[in-house]
This record gives sequence, C-alpha cells and structure tokens, in this order.
Amino acid sequence: IYVGNDVSRMRGVLKIQHPIQRGEIMDWDSYYEVLNYIFYSLLRIEDLTKYPIFYCEAPFINTETKEYLARLFLETHRAKSLMMMPTPLLSLFSVGLTTGLVIESGDGLTWVVPIINGQILQQAVQKISLGGTDVNQNLKNLFMREGLNITSSAVVEIIREIKEKNCYFILDPNDPPKTSEMFEVAMPDGTTININNSVLYQAPEVLFDPGMLGYGNIASIPQAVIACLKGVDKNQWNELLSHLVISGGNLSYSGFEERFKLELNALLPQLGKMPKSTVPLSEVKTELIKLQSVESSKKKEDTCKHCGALIDLSDGKELCPTCGGRLVLPEIKLGLT
Repeated sequence: IYVGNDVSRMRGVLKIQHPIQRGEIMDWDSYYEVLNYIFYSLLRIEDLTKYPIFYCEAPFINTETKEYLARLFLETHRAKSLMMMPTPLLSLFSVGLTTGLVIESGDGLTWVVPIINGQILQQAVQKISLGGTDVNQNLKNLFMREGLNITSSAVVEIIREIKEKNCYFILDPNDPPKTSEMFEVAMPDGTTININNSVLYQAPEVLFDPGMLGYGNIASIPQAVIACLKGVDKNQWNELLSHLVISGGNLSYSGFEERFKLELNALLPQLGKMPKSTVPLSEVKTELIKLQSVESSKKKEDTCKHCGALIDLSDGKELCPTCGGRLVLPEIKLGLT
C-alpha cells in the first residue's frame, strides 16, 4: 500500500483511490491504513499512548462519524487523549481573530462560516459541494477537448499536479488575454504533448460559475457568502465583512482575491439596506486574509494573472518581468462601487 507522495512516485503502475470524498470518509479500511502510515511510517511513533491527538474536523461532522473516530483513536490506536475542533475556528484563531467570516475550500467541499466571539453561527453556515475535485474535472474536460487521451489514474494525477502548480484566475473571463502560449505536458509513458495555456485560467472558473459542469443548483463562492450573510442579523454584517479569512488549498490560485473582490462587490446590493445605526456597506473597510498552505513556501513557480507567463519565484520578485504586472497585492478592500 502506498500513501501520499509515494503514490505520486509510483502512479504509473498503481490504481489510485481516495478514501475521503466530498468531506465524507467513504472507505474506512483505507482511512485506517492512512492513519497507520501517518503514525508509524511518517511520524515514526513507537508508543501512541504517550501522545495526545488534535483532530481537525469539518463544521458539521455527524455524531456517528465523530464517535467512530473517537473509538478509532482512543480504543484502537490507544492515544493518550483526543481533541476535535472545526477547521474554520482554527483558521480564524490562527490569524489572531475571534470574529470573522471564514471561507474554506478543500478537495470536495467549500464552507462559508460566520463566527462571532469564537462561536459558529450554525444557522447561517453554507456548505457547497464544490472544490478542487471539480476544478480537476473541468481541467480534465478542457484537456480532452485539446486532444489529450485520459484513460488512467496516472494521467488524472498529472492533471491534478498541473492544476495545483499552474492554474490561476483572470479578472474578466469575458476579456481573456489576447495571446495564449502553449505548454508541454509530460505523460507517464515519457512522451510530451502541447496544450493551450488558456486552459489554466478556464479550469478554476467553475468556482465562480458551477454551471460550467452542469451544477445548476450549486451556488458559487460569492453567492454562498451572500446567502450566509442573509442568515445573520444585519447588525453583524459589518463586523463579519470587516474580517474575511480565506483558507484551503483550493483557494490558493493566483488572482483569486482580486477576482473574489469583483464578484462579491457585484452581489452586495442583494443584501438590501443596512440599519440606520450601522455604517453602510460601501464604507466598510474589509481586511481579506489569505492563509498560506504548508506547501506554498516550497512553491518555485507561479503564473502571472495579467499575461499568463510562468514566473520563477525563487528570487522573491513582486513584478512580472514579462508585463510588469504586480504579483503580490498587500491588501484588498471590499465595498459597494
């Protein structure tokens, strides 16, 4: 059994499985093997009874699953102790806040979670069946239109790696870059094929337009934010909008913050008028905080959102050498325009 990075190295001869789908553990036997790999192969723990476990859980994990996990850690693995906490709370606490709106997107799900004074407002939490796996599917569809034959899980993993390293957002999908370059994709058999660079910014568009994959009843991320705020008292809107925290690997694409700003600004009028005693939404100064993934510090390349050029990040540059566009934006402010 291969897990994690070992799978990538052996992908040419393996049938790859994912025990967690859309945030649910679907294959408990495989999940148990993953835990064994983490504890005994990766961390090299000899006696788990000496160690407490901190488990990051989804906001609405069901009681049956939580009890099963507790038995797995405390009875099967005999851990010293166990603490389970929702990931949106951890994301908010990690930036020194106790109140804010957390937007968290992973492989299979996206959550929009309002938190006031360290308490999740459960009645307003939005869960969207939209995540990295859908960007993968969209990129796969685009590659197939370009003539790529996708018949093995190894090729699917190559597509996933391309998505994580190279996909990015442009500000206006209706006004794409005038020129598009070709880039090479290395196949498992050693051959290479050329793919149009435009697929790299078309693939993640599904996060703002789920209808691209036929998801007619699924909200986009900005739409979910509006739905979340509608479930919260109007007097708390300003406080939540003043601190937006973005977390999860599926929101790490270059250009996401800027695009999110434009999309959310366009939807803010749907909230209607604010109470007279509060500051108008147009005057709210919003701090948009984007958490960095563990792997981001190791990322050697990125894609310029302005011209699509592949940029070497090793020297810490902030401007694209091709078009002069800014690669790092210090602050995003949201408000009615």
